[in-house]
Amino acid sequence: MKSRKKTLLAVILMLILAFVIFRIIWTNLANRPAEVSDVINIHVTVAQLTTLENTVPLTGRIEPVKEVSIIPKMPGQVANVYVKLGDQVSEGTLLFDLDKTQILASYNQANEVYLNAKLNYERMQTLYQEGAISKQQFEQVKMQYDTSSQTKIMAQDGLSNTSITSPIKGFVTSINVVPGGMASQAMPSASIADISQVEIRSSVSESLINKIKVNDKVKVFVASVSDQPLTGTITALSPAPAAGSLTYPLIVTIDNPNAAIKPGMSAEIIMVSEKTENALVVPSNAVMIKGGKTVVAQIDANNKVILKEVTLGIDNGTSAQIKSGLSAGDKIVISGQQYLDETSIISIIE
Repeated sequence: MKSRKKTLLAVILMLILAFVIFRIIWTNLANRPAEVSDVINIHVTVAQLTTLENTVPLTGRIEPVKEVSIIPKMPGQVANVYVKLGDQVSEGTLLFDLDKTQILASYNQANEVYLNAKLNYERMQTLYQEGAISKQQFEQVKMQYDTSSQTKIMAQDGLSNTSITSPIKGFVTSINVVPGGMASQAMPSASIADISQVEIRSSVSESLINKIKVNDKVKVFVASVSDQPLTGTITALSPAPAAGSLTYPLIVTIDNPNAAIKPGMSAEIIMVSEKTENALVVPSNAVMIKGGKTVVAQIDANNKVILKEVTLGIDNGTSAQIKSGLSAGDKIVISGQQYLDETSIISIIE
């Protein structure tokens, strides 16, 4: 009996010991650091020939190329208004007119005096030619005729000034008169803007002034209209800085046939400060500084890393020109290159 108990106890102790050993081994295995792979994953591209530009953005507001304020030549009470805000008008379109009662009476009186003076002048001219009146008498009649003619012309001008028309084609951007109200010369009664062309006024620094000229084409972004660039033209460029400034004013004009671009919208002009045709280009982030040298990580035909020293040209922040050190078609690392040296084992991820 005692022998059986000792045997059972020994078995239990062995099981406990085995469990403890198992737990110790398992814990050590679980806490053992994973093997670190020596393979570095990378992404690559190829150096290629393309046109590379370095650009400078300028901002400004859209303005109409032509805009006029309508101020009547004479004050008066408004009789009729024929347009409203936003209407499209042509040159010569009647906008509003003033009450003609008094000016019409003045014109009719001046015209009557003129007709009588003309009749008298023609009669006296015949008598003078026949020698029936003196030269002095004839000249007095002629003076009366000339004076009445000028008075009639002035009255006729005054009558025409009661009809206010648009001097340009465009859109009515303000109308400040109503029938029965007064139109004065103290403030504009209306304004017209021609937006078939619009312009942006901005300025450039001394580093850019000699790289652009009038009639150059530029890209213009108007976010409210399109996410695609519009084409603008430099139509004015100052050769001297604006007063109190160190920048040179310029004007960029954009054709706007469908009137989609509205005055007051924000615009961004993209000026090209440098441009190179057939430039050998790699992504800017492929270029590194190692050991004080400008290098890129090239992958050769055997998938080996070569740190190639290069000479840079234009770098616009997205693409960099390689003037020397690479050839078109060379495979270049664009991701993971900072971890590479010429002994690295790599895996190219497509």
